[in-house]
Amino acid sequence: MSSPASKNVIVRFGPFEANLATQELQKFGTRLKVPNQSFQILALLLERPGLLVTRDELRQKLWPADTFVEYDQSLNAAVNRLRDALGDSAEKPRYIQTLPRRGYRFLAKTDVISKDHDEIAPVGAGTAPQQSVRIPVETEQLLATTPSVPASRSAGGISSAVIGRRFEIPAIILLCILLLTVVVVWLGRHPNESNFSSVKVTRFTSLPGQEVAPTFSPDGSHVAFAWSSNPEQGFDLYVKTIGSERMVRLTEHPSHWISSAWSPDGTQIAFARWSQDDSGIFVIPALGGPERKVADADFWYEGFMQISWSPDSKSLAFWSNRGGGSHILVISLDDLHTQVVDPDLHCWDMASPSFSPDGKKLAFVCSSSVAVYGIYELPLPGQSPRPLTSMMGYFRGLTWSADGTGIVFSNDSGDGGSLWQVNLDGSLVKLPFGEEGSNPSVSSKGNRLAYVRGWKTVDIWRVDLTSQPAQNTATKLIYSTRIQRVPQYSPDGKKIVFESDRSGTHEIWLADADGNNLIQLTRFNGPQTGAPSWCSDGHRVAFDSRASGSSGIYIEDVGERLPRQVKTGMRNLAVPTWSEDCQWLLASDGHDNLYRVPAKGGPASRIDTRGS
Repeated sequence: MSSPASKNVIVRFGPFEANLATQELQKFGTRLKVPNQSFQILALLLERPGLLVTRDELRQKLWPADTFVEYDQSLNAAVNRLRDALGDSAEKPRYIQTLPRRGYRFLAKTDVISKDHDEIAPVGAGTAPQQSVRIPVETEQLLATTPSVPASRSAGGISSAVIGRRFEIPAIILLCILLLTVVVVWLGRHPNESNFSSVKVTRFTSLPGQEVAPTFSPDGSHVAFAWSSNPEQGFDLYVKTIGSERMVRLTEHPSHWISSAWSPDGTQIAFARWSQDDSGIFVIPALGGPERKVADADFWYEGFMQISWSPDSKSLAFWSNRGGGSHILVISLDDLHTQVVDPDLHCWDMASPSFSPDGKKLAFVCSSSVAVYGIYELPLPGQSPRPLTSMMGYFRGLTWSADGTGIVFSNDSGDGGSLWQVNLDGSLVKLPFGEEGSNPSVSSKGNRLAYVRGWKTVDIWRVDLTSQPAQNTATKLIYSTRIQRVPQYSPDGKKIVFESDRSGTHEIWLADADGNNLIQLTRFNGPQTGAPSWCSDGHRVAFDSRASGSSGIYIEDVGERLPRQVKTGMRNLAVPTWSEDCQWLLASDGHDNLYRVPAKGGPASRIDTRGS
């Protein structure tokens, strides 16, 4: 290739276009912000794809001989910024491969075009953007005591930077973006990008606070949902007419969460209630009246609280964590006889059951680790379940398509949630509407889909424990438009390590004690990396990640920034904590069992058993 400045040269690779003359990088026609030095590195790599570009060559290009700079650190930072722009990682490179102590190599296939001779349409021209629908979103600051994504059932300790572990963060300000239930025209059996132009997305509710878990009436004219003007005070069940602001309140029992389902005969609404004093499964007349409890049930995660009617309106399927086990149950409303659905899958949690429209199948979720799950189809009665797809991220609800040929579900891999459809042949498609979407519900007529749109932010706060009263000294320390959590000071108090999805996936980050100079330590790009813990040497951090497909323990030196997996011979170990001498790690298997693991790797030995 000739010199980048000699021609107006464009290099295509993957979804990207790099104009070497103007130093512009585009992805699907959208210009990305890339610092000048990072783009110069990219240009040199693109000139010699597949070949080594040495660190010395890059140094000479980026800094003249009379420049005084810490070359290695500055070069590393410039390469990391380039990788950030490309969505690449050093551990699993798609574009830029590190050759230790030597330099870098560009891996992807490239196409080179000179615009002096060819006019080129931007990449993606003529195709609809994946997230083409934009809906106004209002915000309201809310005080919450429990985040909505618990993945551990045990409470954690107290840090002076913030109170709480990864999934239980009391006394923290939670900024909830107002959740909106929207109704769209549904698309038929097998959606594809070409027929999404007919989709009309309409805001259905604009209430202050939070609305969740919509369900359609059989004729598609009404939607039942749970709403609270202040989620700290609890949700109640409401029904609203489509095309009208008329709304009827059905319950008077504010609860932590409510998930509902309208009976196919239109006469009743069943709902799962999670409350401090009376959790369980209830039914209530659709036009209002006294509620009736039909089953006791315990819950620990809102996303699994699916409830589903059989087509004859005589049975309900639901999930319960009662007795410490995670089960799907089916209850007959005639005699309240309950049957456990128990296919031999060895799931962490088997939840979110949903009857198919013809009642011959049951869809459900089987999780194998935190943020790792599969969606299954179970032919009834008593046949073997069949996996339809596996996902990495947080599950946020599912529903059958009206014709029973596919399942629409929500997955949150750090983007706030998106809607997908998996068909019974296993084909999977991401729907181009439904950004930040959860709790999907399809009307029985098949021409409408309702879902909740919204996300939240969780910030890290600092409290001076030497002051009286300490709570009056709380100040926001580390924050973004997404989630920051599980902070921990380094032993010398100069650094804070924490988990955040500010990059689009949950990763480990490092900051100075004052919250400045943020550095991303991991770049697994999903689905869930977190629970960082400092070694007493102040250099190493242990954490868990699902990068390999199940939860594992990793250690990273904050100076080297290269994570190393601790080989233990076990799957699904998580939430590591160091011994005082940093020779051992204590970890959980997610079922209340504790294991001791050599920090250098080796067999994990159980030191505690469930319930003891």
